[in-house]
Amino acid sequence: MSVGHRIFIVEEDAILPLSQKAFNELHSGKTGILPKYAGQTILIAVILYTLQERKPKAIIQVDCERIRILGDGSIDMSHEQDGLHLATNRIGRPEIKPPSSGKVVDATAQFEERQWDVRHPKLSELSYKRILNVLFK
Repeated sequence: MSVGHRIFIVEEDAILPLSQKAFNELHSGKTGILPKYAGQTILIAVILYTLQERKPKAIIQVDCERIRILGDGSIDMSHEQDGLHLATNRIGRPEIKPPSSGKVVDATAQFEERQWDVRHPKLSELSYKRILNVLFK
């Protein structure tokens, strides 16, 4: 079984394909990749799917992430580092909670979970249908 992927910028009323080259250049810190979105936070959807005869057959996974674009059209690396910090904490968080120290509650995990949810929203049904139309046309 072969696996493929496509990357899309999700706007309120449209989805726009983003080439693998542009995506890689964006994440390598190159400037001017997305000047249209300068100074904005955008939603990126990465769609993983199985291939049959080099065409999409079935979707395996949909991952979404909000990324911040700087005024020069490059990715905000500080924002990305914060996202990596959240991901690392999700993986490395111990299941055993430290003993409570009275009235002080450690809500770090809950705050980070909320930040994760804000950065990785679910794709709307309309956007999902639009992506299906592009993949399976």
